[in-house]
Order: sequence, then C-alpha cells, then structure tokens
Amino acid sequence: MDFAHFTAGSDDAGRRLDRVLRRFLSEEHLSSIYKSLRKGLVKVDGKKCEGNFRVSEGSDIQIADFLLREAAAHSRDETSVISSSSEVEKSFLPHDLIIFKNDAILILNKPYDIPVQPSVSSQGKSLAKLVQAEYELTHKNSSLSFKTGPLHRLDRKTTGLIAFSQNLEGAQWFSEAIKTHAIQKVYLALLEGNLTEKKVWEERIEKIENEKLNSQKEKFHTVSVNSDGENGKIAHTEVEALSHGVFLGKDITLARVLIKTGRTHQIRSQSAFHGFPLLGDTAYGGTKIGSKLFGQDFFLHATELHFPSDNPLGLPETLTAPLGEDFLKIIENSHFPPYN
Repeated sequence: MDFAHFTAGSDDAGRRLDRVLRRFLSEEHLSSIYKSLRKGLVKVDGKKCEGNFRVSEGSDIQIADFLLREAAAHSRDETSVISSSSEVEKSFLPHDLIIFKNDAILILNKPYDIPVQPSVSSQGKSLAKLVQAEYELTHKNSSLSFKTGPLHRLDRKTTGLIAFSQNLEGAQWFSEAIKTHAIQKVYLALLEGNLTEKKVWEERIEKIENEKLNSQKEKFHTVSVNSDGENGKIAHTEVEALSHGVFLGKDITLARVLIKTGRTHQIRSQSAFHGFPLLGDTAYGGTKIGSKLFGQDFFLHATELHFPSDNPLGLPETLTAPLGEDFLKIIENSHFPPYN
C-alpha cells in the first residue's frame, strides 16, 4: 500500500491527530477517520495511533494514497485538500491587494462587493477562500492543521483593511488585541448632511428580529440603535468632518470615523440614527444613488489600522489603505477640496 508523507510544522505541535486529519479528509465522518486509524491507514512516524494522539513538530504523518484520492474526488473545492505531489505555479491573490504580509499576519485592501466569507450570492467565492488557497501554495511545509482566516469583520460592500492570520501566534495575538481594543480602526465615510462638529456617539445596538431577503433571496440582518434601553451591546463611535461637498444637490460630508467597538453595521446604523446616513445606504435611510452609475451603493472605507508600538508580530504602528477609484471619483465630482 502506498502512503503520502506529511511533516508536522510548529503550528501543528500539540494538536490532536484526528483534528489534523480533518484538513485532509474533510468530507469523512469522524467515525470513518477513527476506522482508518484502527486499520493502520494513517500512521505517525510509522506507528498506528489513536485519534487523541498529540502530534509533535516534525512528526511524519502517513496517509494512505487512496484515502486522499477519495477525499479529492468528493471535494467541491480543489484547493481544500493538500497533496504532497500537487504543484501550483501561480499566486491566487492579486498583488495590489496586499498591504502588509509577514509570517504571522496578512493584511489586504478589500475591494467593493467582495465578501470576506463565502455566501450563496457570491457562489462560494470569497477573500477567505483566496487567502487559504494562497496559504496552501506558500506554506506547504509550515503546518498540516492550521487554517488561515479573517481576524475581524468587514461588510461585503465596505472596502479597505482586513486582516488574516498566517500562523497560530498571529491569530491569537490579533484576536486578543481586537478584544481588548489595543488595535484602533479608522474609516472614511461619505455621509449625507453637513456635519460640522466632532461627534462622539455611544449607544446600544441590537439586531432586528425580522430577517430581510436580498436580491438573491439570501437572508441578511439590519440592526437598530437603542439609546435608552438596556438591550443590545454598547457601540462607541467618534466622527470628525474632513471636508464638505454637494452631490446631486445634497450636502454631503467626508468624515473620519474612529470606532472603539466592532458591532455589526455600527457606523451605518449610528450615522443614520444621528441624522447623517451614509450616502446611498438605503438599508439605513440613505438616498439611493445607484451602483451601476457610481460604482458603489455607498462609500465606507477602512482606511487605517493602528497597532501598539511594542506588538510582537512586527506590525508597523500604522497601516493605511488607499481609496479605490470609485470613491475618489465621487469625491472629485462632489466639489470637495482636493483629497490626498
């Protein structure tokens, strides 16, 4: 019987063997994986092991070739099964999306209308899948069990900075830093109305129980701002006007938005609640502008991430993502002073 050999990396150390195998045999039931272990179709360093065996860095994991072939045949995504003999010659991620990359963290400038996670309306396509495919291409010998993923949220129609893990240390540090607000997130937004003073908005936000359907008949949620009650979670947002313009006869404001919390639709819902909805954001009372004509339904861009100077991941104190062409074009056409 022929076996494929895989070497465990540093991010595999201490992981259960059955969890490592889930990366290779994702379509198999756990009972089938245990059966393969009992039959000796999977071995570690040439020995039969149980599913709860803890893998060490450098361990040689052997998997019967026919198990991998069956897994590949059942997989809908060819990039989800690692093969020791597979060779891919091209990169999956467009280079111009990459803002920062090292062994721990990958940070991209997300385009408009590209979901971070796959959905029905995206037909399974997403940044997460592209990043995972890129990771499997460039980290063949780094880890058998580690799977990269997004470390915070960004709506499909929001552009800008989004971070993905590249190893376990990066995932753990970034997630904790987000939780403790050690990382600051700054956005640029086009708001309806003439915002003149710096505002600090702090209210509770809760999901609306009634689910709506988008054009693909896919469920999505909106949220409501609850300024007086105790329901929902506290959202803290600081807004400052950078410039003022006019769009289709309406006063609009280019604003810098700093969020201290990361609630769903936080900027969109609080802006609307305070009388300054995002231009075009009809889900929260904004005036419809039409993405076919102006490129986007609304304009919200995650422009900066600020990190502690003593962070252990080698991240700079500030990362900035440039605005896309559609955002720059609407600024130019709305009689704003030149924006750099």
